[in-house]
Amino acid sequence: MIVLGIDTATDVVSVAVVDGEVVLAASELRSERRHAEDVTPMIDFVVKRAGLGLNELAAIAVNMGPGLFTGMRVGIASAQALAYALSLPLVGVDGLAAMAAGVPAATASHVDIVVPTIDARRSEVAWATHRVNSGGAPERDDMTRVDSARAGMTRVDAPRVGSIEDLLVAIRERAQNCLLVGDFAHRHRDDITAALGAQSWTTAFGDDSLNWPHAKQVALLAHAQLLRSDAHESNSGVPTVAAMYLREADAEINWSQRSHA
Repeated sequence: MIVLGIDTATDVVSVAVVDGEVVLAASELRSERRHAEDVTPMIDFVVKRAGLGLNELAAIAVNMGPGLFTGMRVGIASAQALAYALSLPLVGVDGLAAMAAGVPAATASHVDIVVPTIDARRSEVAWATHRVNSGGAPERDDMTRVDSARAGMTRVDAPRVGSIEDLLVAIRERAQNCLLVGDFAHRHRDDITAALGAQSWTTAFGDDSLNWPHAKQVALLAHAQLLRSDAHESNSGVPTVAAMYLREADAEINWSQRSHA
């Protein structure tokens, strides 16, 4: 099954085409808030690089967040338009799960939990905790929580947004060997290490390749969802995906504050 993945939820825009578990072609770039201008030519480039035509795609996948509010909307709008025009199923993928799925199995085997982080702006961070399953086999008792099944992980709590102090509390409460990944964790590495104190010995940080979610993982996770669900059935009407905002947009917060002033 050939799936086109689109990710515009962060500062890095990426597009990928996968066929089953094989990545046929992929591209990424640091967009500098030009997501709408960059994503369409990237889709055209990646599909052609894979030696395919749009008519050969079987599904469209998109990172539904969390991330940049405008970025998420651009990706979702592009994915919805393509899915509608080509009469294809549309799959929304949790961007934090995509980051966790990008962790190599050899790296994940040395820790108990993986915590992907995304800068939520306004001095806040979005994160979710994923448990590394023993033996690398995904647990399948609750299919809604196996988004990182390819990496042998199970998400153990819902994505949330909060301060760096909230993130530190979550790590302390787990008291497990932890791998933090994401640009936010990298930029705040010294502060996190200092705040954790003695517990910092059980906390590791992923390398730069794990700083952002990528359309490769978005497409691969969507492929797994399609195989284990009815998501592959044809859509009746316009295919839609809801963005994972986790909180109100800044403009909505400001308007709410003004209206109650």
